[in-house]
Amino acid sequence: MAWKVESIMSQRHEFCKLACEPGSNISALCQQFQITRRTGYKWLRRYREEGADGLWDRSHRPHLSPDRTDAAVEAQVVALRLNYPYWGPRKLHRLMKDRLAKDQLPAIATVARILKRNGLIETPAPKLVWPAVGRFEHPYPNDLWQMDLKAPIRLPDRQKIYPVGLLDDHSRYLLGLWMMPDCRDDGIIKCWLDASCQHGFPKRTLTDHGVQFRGEDNATSAFRTMLWACGVAHTQGRVAHPQTQGKIERFWKTLKTEVLTRYEYKDRASWQKCFDEWRNQYNHIRPHQELGDEPPASRYQFSERPFVAPDRRQQVGFPNSIYRSVNSRGYISLGGYLTMVGRGLTGWTVEVRPLGTGCWHVYFRHHFMREILLTKPIRDQRTNS
Repeated sequence: MAWKVESIMSQRHEFCKLACEPGSNISALCQQFQITRRTGYKWLRRYREEGADGLWDRSHRPHLSPDRTDAAVEAQVVALRLNYPYWGPRKLHRLMKDRLAKDQLPAIATVARILKRNGLIETPAPKLVWPAVGRFEHPYPNDLWQMDLKAPIRLPDRQKIYPVGLLDDHSRYLLGLWMMPDCRDDGIIKCWLDASCQHGFPKRTLTDHGVQFRGEDNATSAFRTMLWACGVAHTQGRVAHPQTQGKIERFWKTLKTEVLTRYEYKDRASWQKCFDEWRNQYNHIRPHQELGDEPPASRYQFSERPFVAPDRRQQVGFPNSIYRSVNSRGYISLGGYLTMVGRGLTGWTVEVRPLGTGCWHVYFRHHFMREILLTKPIRDQRTNS
């Protein structure tokens, strides 16, 4: 048997019929239909005056609108819109400001309502949500690490501190989260080395084009030099395209929501302690939607390449190459000349390969740096400096 369906109109009609019967108790009927006595008497009065038609809901529009915009002003708004079909309410309001008295000038919102009432404003179509393109996820842990810095945080003493994050691309495992006193490259390198000591070396590290990751002399940065020395490739995303580092960029939003907007600390050490505790929660407890609501630790494994500290004086190259140490300004001495190879190589040993006729190529761990042309021959090509 189907359920009985009652509309509001049928209940009102039944209430009024029962209320019109001799000896009916209006108060009891109001309690039965769960309405107030004022509402009950209102519908009963309308039923007696108009019959069943009086039980329909009536318009709430006021009988008088003394503040309604004058018809002439409304016509002027419509005329301006037709003359300038691509102008919105704000621009039309500015035109009318020069044509009408102050007491006749409608508000911008009133102009918008006039346009909408006359069908001169189209309802904007819902925004299309396009599927993300160019998404990637490396198949194994430690195939790619994503590293980035977030905008600085100001302590109560106005000192700036900088959050630094390192994330595994495959598992979203947070390899490290540091609060650094500055954003210089030596501090960033230390963060990367700390993570490598704990988890082993990755195959590649992805960053943006921040000053910590690029060389000022168009040669190489200290960060990239360290990665090359460890046998790790360094990749940088497209300029002004943070989507390339999408996972670490999305991580910053999570950090802001769950940590940065919830806590306030007076010093860097307290922030670091908070980061360490939250990082454990993020890796081992917090479900991740892209991982099937599993925590990142469920997909992460330590690297098969254990950490080995690189040797700055190691000579890597061809048998007939010569080697030079890079001074603090990024120069090497070759043939009695000082030649720039890059400040990012300061303190490292580079390989110089002879090509004949005074042409030399400078390499660092088999990565080409630059070409040098000398007019003066070098006597002992195997002498190290």
